[in-house]
Amino acid sequence: MGLWEADALTAAHQQGVGRLGKHLGLEKIYREHYTFVWRILRRMGAFDVDDAVQEVFVVMHRRGDELDVSDSVRPLLYGIARKVAAQQRRKANREPPPLALVAKAAPDPEQSVAQAEAAQVVRDALDAMDDDKRMIFLLADVEGMSIPEVARCHGVNLNTAYARLRAARVLVERAVQRHRAREEGSRVRARVHR
Repeated sequence: MGLWEADALTAAHQQGVGRLGKHLGLEKIYREHYTFVWRILRRMGAFDVDDAVQEVFVVMHRRGDELDVSDSVRPLLYGIARKVAAQQRRKANREPPPLALVAKAAPDPEQSVAQAEAAQVVRDALDAMDDDKRMIFLLADVEGMSIPEVARCHGVNLNTAYARLRAARVLVERAVQRHRAREEGSRVRARVHR
């Protein structure tokens, strides 16, 4: 690379600070955020998750010059993923499947059953929530996104995001408490009948 080419690259990079550009950083974004995008699309009910992930990054590539990634890229990826998942669901003309939170298989059968029951309690609690609370809960507590990032993803102010997260956590906690109370009642009844 000649001196002129190096200067041109440096100038182009400086002009595009905060912009994705056609190839600038896309490979890095893909490597760092592929798993995040895949999980989000799966939870949003994308019909073909692998195709949807590809579409998200194709949109990033196509619109790279327009997209501002000077802050966090995850809200941007979330927004694109949300639109891609909605397109896939409309195209497939079907409802999104229930959330598929996968629990790790446990080595012992009793532990496997307990984990499956716990996962089902959480899935049921999430299914009972409205979409806004569910997605904010998943992004913050499962994906580990900061609340400011989550607020940007949903286009709401910070206080609204915090309130929805708090409400979602209360709903999950109540579901867990009801499940524990039912289990305790079953154990007590089993001891009485012995």
